[in-house]
Amino acid sequence: MKLLFVLENFYPKIGGVETLFYRLTSHLAMQGHEVIVVTSGLPDNNRRDESLIDGLRVIRLKSPNRYYFTFFGLPTMLKYARDADLIHTTSYNAGLPASIVGLLLGKKVIITFHEYWGKMWFDLPYFSKLSLALHFTFEKILVWLPFHKYVAVSDYTARCLQENGVKPTSIMRIYNGLDYEEFTLSNQGERQRRFLFYGRLGVSKGVDILLKSISLIKDKKDFEFHFILSETATPFMQTIEQIIADEGISSLVKFIPTLPFEDLKSYIQASYAVIIPSYSEGFCFAAAETMALGVPIVSSGRGALKEVVSGQYVEFEEYTPVACAAAIQQAINNTWTSSPRLVFELDSTVSQYQALYRKTLNLDEV
Repeated sequence: MKLLFVLENFYPKIGGVETLFYRLTSHLAMQGHEVIVVTSGLPDNNRRDESLIDGLRVIRLKSPNRYYFTFFGLPTMLKYARDADLIHTTSYNAGLPASIVGLLLGKKVIITFHEYWGKMWFDLPYFSKLSLALHFTFEKILVWLPFHKYVAVSDYTARCLQENGVKPTSIMRIYNGLDYEEFTLSNQGERQRRFLFYGRLGVSKGVDILLKSISLIKDKKDFEFHFILSETATPFMQTIEQIIADEGISSLVKFIPTLPFEDLKSYIQASYAVIIPSYSEGFCFAAAETMALGVPIVSSGRGALKEVVSGQYVEFEEYTPVACAAAIQQAINNTWTSSPRLVFELDSTVSQYQALYRKTLNLDEV
């Protein structure tokens, strides 16, 4: 198959969406499919056309931000869509131009929704009312567009789409997957007395809730809270620094520079627990990766986290700094909920996407 992926961001940028599509496109290319990715450029990379592996070609637009990619990337997308059998895109900013390209060329377009916020947009802090209204409206427009199929990365996300007008017959749930050979467990000895937050820094990730909860248990001086963030040059980082100063917890909080993947896994394994305090999650790669490494989780339990988190974990009783602090205290006391560890295999994810592509193109099923 000749497959065009229209993605706002792509490897080497780090995040749940980028992780899924890098793994998916790489595996598709290795299986003999012709894969082209049209994505935004990188600030420190002038290369616009590169082959990552045989069969996987990446076209990077010189786009200063996501909105430029949405509204000015159409000519490039049209160029590479002409010979494609199918277009695959994702929420949010890539979805609109991919849909337009599909309509103009008569191509079928599949969109993967990694989360759907709906009215929850208005629960998020630090956004202006205008910004929240615009995000809410854009998301509504996205589900109204005529995509051939909507892929939800969890049952929770599938329910959100259905509740907001997408026909159940148009929705397919495909969990994100991990290559578990990359997550072999090693004997780290006794874990260090630190809680870890890692991943993308955004207002939806609950870092504000976590920091305020730390101030409620700051007498637990034998524990530290470490943050490994994929990006720190954001306006929200200034807010985070102000919260730390206001709460008087600078001695308990440490920011660790971004680590290579192998070093990150070792750091996770050596941590007492990983904290996922998100306002909501559509799937949560951090949870799946942490479980794969055998490390306990302190979870907000919001969105798909109830569906994904397993193994040893503690869940907030409600979504407040007080409840977060109580969950951390439970973890310190070694009072965990235990359940069989769930596994999300990458091979299964790739197979389900391939079957969807072939069905969409009326080819014989794999």
